[in-house]
Amino acid sequence: MQARVLVSVFANFLTGAITGLLGGLVMALLDYLSQLAWGQQVLRGFPSQAPVVWQFLLPLITGLAIGLLRRAGAQPLPELHVTLAQLRQTNEQQQSLDLSFRGSHLLLGLLALVGGGSLGPEAMLSRMLAEINLNLKRVQQSISPKINLIKSRWSWLAALLGGIAGFGLTQGFNRFGGGEQGVAFIWPQSPSQAGLNLLWALVLGLLGGCLGLLFLGLRQQLSKQWQRFSVSTLNQALFAGLVLALVNIWQPLALFSGEQQLSPLLQGALMQGPGALLLLGLLKIGLCALCLESGWVGGLFFPLIIGAAAIASGLHQALGIIPNEVAISALVASIQAAILAQPLVPLFVTLAVLKGHALPAALLGSLVGWQLGKQGKKTTAPP
Repeated sequence: MQARVLVSVFANFLTGAITGLLGGLVMALLDYLSQLAWGQQVLRGFPSQAPVVWQFLLPLITGLAIGLLRRAGAQPLPELHVTLAQLRQTNEQQQSLDLSFRGSHLLLGLLALVGGGSLGPEAMLSRMLAEINLNLKRVQQSISPKINLIKSRWSWLAALLGGIAGFGLTQGFNRFGGGEQGVAFIWPQSPSQAGLNLLWALVLGLLGGCLGLLFLGLRQQLSKQWQRFSVSTLNQALFAGLVLALVNIWQPLALFSGEQQLSPLLQGALMQGPGALLLLGLLKIGLCALCLESGWVGGLFFPLIIGAAAIASGLHQALGIIPNEVAISALVASIQAAILAQPLVPLFVTLAVLKGHALPAALLGSLVGWQLGKQGKKTTAPP
């Protein structure tokens, strides 16, 4: 029995390592294509220095390509929550899932990200890893059907460690930026200041939750309008490409996912002025909703994080009385919690991205956003 457990743990570790390695290679490919299309500055979080005409044409060309592929029958990339819901099923249910490797998922995901969509890589990456991992398990079972993988905490832990090792070996984590790494921690100087920080976290949590509900409402309205006017998938993708091209002329930082933009934004290297920061945040959130409802499918975490961080920094500069760290942590956590209608994942994502800054504010923001998200779902639920 012990030998079977060891074989199972090793097999899971190897499967996870191969999956993580392939995921890291996909991220390296994304970096290479982004640099080729937009230039090195984009990978550092700054506006592209490519010719203006090319910057205008690239989102249009991408929208045309996405629309033509969708019209030709290419299956759209599932969003992250769809993939996670499928992975929560039992092993027996997963075996019957249609998770065969689809080139259209990789192609459409890369096009949306490289073309300038305000989208994160996590939807494409999670789907590719899920498809690869499940199919590796099927291959493993077909080669050695007598090896029955033991279900234990050590097996999934081995797969997780293998995935982290494989992904890290190809420097895949470098893609997600440094967040608030290098930013000094600012601690409350007194109990009254700590209490005031919590009060601001509550206020910013309410604001972030409202922004999350606004994001969901915008997506619903866009979907209704596409159906109302019978807009084809080609025209949807082209319209999103045109909007991205026009916004890029006006505010180029509103494009892309934003993970590389977060560190320079928090350190004040990207832009100054409350008006510019507030506008950037709103554009980021709005463009993410437009992309997701127009065939430019990807992740929503990083656009929402950078959008919320920009709005929080803008409010900090405009009012001068809100601690910047508190505003950012509360707003970033609450907007995610309102959209996902659950507090734990937003809290962990916020802590990971912001490196633990203003932990109480992130916790309070997650709880407030979660409650607003629950109420929003009840309000919009069909009778």
